[in-house]
Amino acid sequence: MKRLILITMAASILTAAAATAAPIGLGVSGGALLPAGQEDQGTGSLFAIKVRAHLAGRFAAEPNIHFGSFGDADIAGVGNRKGSSLTHYGVDITWGAPIAAVGFKPYLLLGGAVYNTKRDGDVTSNASGWSFGGGVAVGVRSNLDVDLRGRFNIVSSEGSASKKSVGLTIGVFYYVGR
Repeated sequence: MKRLILITMAASILTAAAATAAPIGLGVSGGALLPAGQEDQGTGSLFAIKVRAHLAGRFAAEPNIHFGSFGDADIAGVGNRKGSSLTHYGVDITWGAPIAAVGFKPYLLLGGAVYNTKRDGDVTSNASGWSFGGGVAVGVRSNLDVDLRGRFNIVSSEGSASKKSVGLTIGVFYYVGR
């Protein structure tokens, strides 16, 4: 059901952007996934696939999917603990960076997603969460952005405190249309 909602949202955004002939950005990014307040995880890697479409004014929507994995952690008195994987898909709303424009474009983001966490020996969890952050897009050409982004993820957790992480990524967006 959650995937159907995400696909429907992405199709709606893409259809609306195509109808107005506004450019649509297709992007990929990669970087580091850092645990925040979690001693049982180490720094790992993160890869994302995104679509960026203009909403109104300086607002844009970004349906996305992120594939990440935390690194192993060495816990005093316990030993080495393998890091978990963290996959999330959702939608970010960005404010500030114009779509398909040349120049230096800072922006803020706010997003919601479904987070899936897996680790050998632990129960797999699917939980809702949200994120916020910001970044800088540098429009090298009107159809190409280089994107540097930081996001803070907060995932609800049953029976305990929320799980938090930070994603630091660099990526590119290629714009099609118009």
